[in-house]
Parts: sequence; structure tokens; C-alpha cells
Amino acid sequence: MKWTIHELIKKEKNQNDLFFLLDLSRFITEKQEDLVSVSETEVSGYYDYYKDEDLIVFDLNIKTVITMLCSLTLKEVNVSLDFNAVFNFSTVYIDDATHLLDGITIDIDQYIFSEILIEKPMKVYAPKALKNYKEDIFEATEEELTTNSPFAKLKK
Repeated sequence: MKWTIHELIKKEKNQNDLFFLLDLSRFITEKQEDLVSVSETEVSGYYDYYKDEDLIVFDLNIKTVITMLCSLTLKEVNVSLDFNAVFNFSTVYIDDATHLLDGITIDIDQYIFSEILIEKPMKVYAPKALKNYKEDIFEATEEELTTNSPFAKLKK
């Protein structure tokens, strides 16, 4: 969603509640190797404008379903996300948690997608993926460790 700062200031007193649906699939790139897709994202909440600080604060609830690859089988796994996020915007530097505005518009889509990337789990497993999983653990003796070590010659 994109708004002008003046539009947000004008509506802050009586129309500051927000509800919209976003298609964030355009933000998925090859860099997100384990993220396959993002379903339509539901965003609800409100915003406040603080005139003295020239600060706009969005307090949002974000609900979506992302599809990720299983860490073992590479099968697709759906993950439901439902979390709250707060975004601060200002035309002047306030602190590191506040995004500086360049121009007169706020496009919040990229910030919401960034929060989804932060909230997504690091690993997911498909159902029954761990059922037949067996980890082979190799234990080396002290002698093997010292003779095969690339630093063994430095010890001498």
C-alpha cells in the first residue's frame, strides 16, 4: 500500500484504521532459496501521527501463509504466520528503529515483506520427513585428529 504523508496526516484523526490485502510474491527472488511462495497477505491495524516529532507509527497485525522447502526432502511445506509489527517513519532522523522518508510517499509493502522474512522459521520439515532420518555421526580418535590436522606440522 502506498500513501502520501499529507493523506495520512489528514485521515489520522478519524480514519486511521487499516485493513488491506497484499500480493507480496513480486518480492521473492532467487536469494530466498527456501522460500517458494507467499499467499495473499492480510494486514490490519492502525497508525498514529505525532506532529511534534514528525513521526508516523504503524501498528499492524500481519497474517499470511508462506510455502517453504523442507530441509531434508525439499518437499513444499505451508507455514502459517500471524504476528504484530510496528513501523516508524519520519522525515528526520530520530533513532535506528525509524525509517527515513525520501519524498512524500510511504510504500509499506517492502517493510511488511521484510518482517515476513524475519518471522519465517529457519528450517521446516515435511510431515514424516524425520521418521526415517538417521544421522551418521563420525567420531575420530585423538590420534586421527592430530595426524590429519592441517596444523599438525605447526605443532612440531
